[in-house]
Amino acid sequence: MDREALLYNSLKGLHLLSRADTRTVASDLMGLQAQFANYPKVSLQIRALDYQPDDPFRGLVKIWSHRGTMHLVPEDELGLHLAALDTAGPFQEGCWGMTKADAEYWAPFLLDQIGQGNHTRDGLKAACLRAGMGEALQQRVFYGWGGLIREMVTRGQIVCGTGTQKEYFIPKSVGWMDRDQARRVFLRRYFAHYGPATVSDCRYFFGNWKKKDMDPLLKELLPTLNCMEIGSKRYYSAREPVTEGDMPPCVLVPGFDQLVLGYRDRDRMIDARFLRELTNMAGIVFPSVLIRGRIRARWKLAGKQVIVTSFDKRLKKDEAAIRRKVNEVFGKKIQRVDFSEEEAKEGI
Repeated sequence: MDREALLYNSLKGLHLLSRADTRTVASDLMGLQAQFANYPKVSLQIRALDYQPDDPFRGLVKIWSHRGTMHLVPEDELGLHLAALDTAGPFQEGCWGMTKADAEYWAPFLLDQIGQGNHTRDGLKAACLRAGMGEALQQRVFYGWGGLIREMVTRGQIVCGTGTQKEYFIPKSVGWMDRDQARRVFLRRYFAHYGPATVSDCRYFFGNWKKKDMDPLLKELLPTLNCMEIGSKRYYSAREPVTEGDMPPCVLVPGFDQLVLGYRDRDRMIDARFLRELTNMAGIVFPSVLIRGRIRARWKLAGKQVIVTSFDKRLKKDEAAIRRKVNEVFGKKIQRVDFSEEEAKEGI
């Protein structure tokens, strides 16, 4: 098996060769990265059979997932994700600069407000001010990267709205389970849909899990997987790997896509000299174009136009295939595709 076969299995497992329903996509990928609102929408537009522009995230909720950032996950798997995150339990003293007493007082207040229909961040902040919350505490409660809101999300008390507005809702239910039981589910799912992959790739994907907690689970799982040696590395898969398949001439890869985020070693998809064109020093993973098995360009939406920027040279012989793929994904929404060698790092 060579790197093209590895990539083919990744594309197949991550629903970039054939579509599935929205819930299946979000479940198999173990969440859709949602730091930027448009990226998961485009991911589903590319992958989902039942994609609906006016309601692309039905059945999904937005949370801080076990991977440490905002993800869209199936609502019926909320407990699975939160159990793997392992943050259940009482509020801690000093968390996000808050006292435990403050957290325990204001969390029920926020829950009551949300239950009454006050869902927006601005509406909740105004209600807290009216109820006597000081400005300094409000900054900690509503801190953008955490605060009390995040603590409530990770305990399953609330979820974030899936739209572009900052809103919060009470979930229907949370089916809690044991932490290691949840992590076993995710580890097998990783090797089923991202595999064949190395243990190093797996550790990278689940980077927030401590090695001492992860090692016993891997020791238990790895003997049950298909194992193959390629070069000096061992690759594992929970499915029988596909050894033959036609690589598509073009695949549009969204920004912050799990295809890129799923592996420490990205050799299967991109030449090392182009890595900084794909991800910058700030950690942004740009939308990219996979052409005949290699990522060789970025792309972005600009109104009714798609701009494709090659990493090294014009893509003359590939322009027709790229246009066909853009038309397949976006249809009449896009009226033209332009090709450039200029910098195109803004937009989605």
